[in-house]
Amino acid sequence: MLEKQRVRNFTVGLIPLLLGSEVVLAQTATEQLVRDQRAVVRSRPDRGETVTNRPRPELDRLGVRAASFLIYPRLGVQEVYDDNIFATDRDEKDDFITLVDPGLDIVSDWNKHAFDLHADGTIGRHADQGGEDFEDLSVGANGRLDITQRAILRTGVSYNRLHEGRGSPDDVRRQGGSPPVEPTVFDIGSAFLTYEQRLGRFLLELNGTADQLDYDNVKTEDGGTINNDDRDRAIIVGDLKLGYEFVPGYTAFVRGAVDHRRYDNPPAFNQLDRDSDGFLIEVGTDLDLTGVLFGDVAIGYRSQDYEDPRLDTVEGVAGGASLTWTPTGLTTVSASITREIIETTAGAAAGIFETSGRLVLDHELLRNLLLQARVSVVDDDFQGIDRSDTYIAAGLGANYLMNRYLRLDLNYDYLDRGSDAQGQDFVDNKISLGMLVQI
Repeated sequence: MLEKQRVRNFTVGLIPLLLGSEVVLAQTATEQLVRDQRAVVRSRPDRGETVTNRPRPELDRLGVRAASFLIYPRLGVQEVYDDNIFATDRDEKDDFITLVDPGLDIVSDWNKHAFDLHADGTIGRHADQGGEDFEDLSVGANGRLDITQRAILRTGVSYNRLHEGRGSPDDVRRQGGSPPVEPTVFDIGSAFLTYEQRLGRFLLELNGTADQLDYDNVKTEDGGTINNDDRDRAIIVGDLKLGYEFVPGYTAFVRGAVDHRRYDNPPAFNQLDRDSDGFLIEVGTDLDLTGVLFGDVAIGYRSQDYEDPRLDTVEGVAGGASLTWTPTGLTTVSASITREIIETTAGAAAGIFETSGRLVLDHELLRNLLLQARVSVVDDDFQGIDRSDTYIAAGLGANYLMNRYLRLDLNYDYLDRGSDAQGQDFVDNKISLGMLVQI
């Protein structure tokens, strides 16, 4: 898997959750009571079903049929207020940001095998700080080949053009010298191949991923150029998972993975040879209690060894756990914790040993009004330098599913980073209001 950099955009991700309206709240108390009583007495949720992903036939999008495919177009618009768009510890700049999010999914409707195409974009326009404007893009294709009922082959490719958040420790604004006039833009090309085979109670999984990152150069305020070629790299990961279902709903497994990271430029250019090889060995279990409680738990040992002798080997206990609990038909609690090594180009750090935890509570207040509360804590321990960052994030949101074609969202996110590196602290607040139109 591509290290956390792919998703780790410290502009603080905008999670569209939806806003209630007087139309929905006009339901009578009797209607609401009947609905709640039905929820209490109904059977247990389907395996893996949660408040957010359960089918809602009267609200789910229909799509447009084209032969044996379904086409799902959508367009989202959000208005965001951000009180610290540069993620600075002083002289904060606030701004309003308009986000336009077009998207298209083409999904097969076959009895056997599967194939899908997707294209997504996010266009961001700032009211005052036009230099922070961005256009993100993601396109990809995925396929599944059902070789037999117990043997499956999955594969996919994708291309992403993204921008680096101002709060990222790798952002060139935080590396000293003249600051850049715009965010750093980078490309990610990815491919994966997975084979899964079940033999009785035994499970075999083979996974391979390849990612290529390419960073654009950035102009600075003094007219210079920051050359980001030293950040371009390829990452290849392979892993093998062996499992055994010793009790229905519980599968114990052992997993081994190796990764190969190679930077495009020689050490003479970037001063440090960040090429590395790593491995992970872990044991754990998948569990599924009839869909009410499901997830996985794993613990192991992780090591990343770097070519440059000035970069220390990063190693230690790693692993993670992810659990989803649906105590009632109206509430889902999701919790996760991970400990892993992620890549960084900050100073002379070899890497970051990151420990993170997240807790999310989803509640179905009405059939078409979903509420969410979330909190997360991340500790980034930079290896080889005297620096540690702690992120505390919290958020509230509401999803109003007006009908199968229109959804509204209201979202609030808070992020606080405390660092023992000078000038790296910041607090950021975001409020977003949006609309999603889909077919």
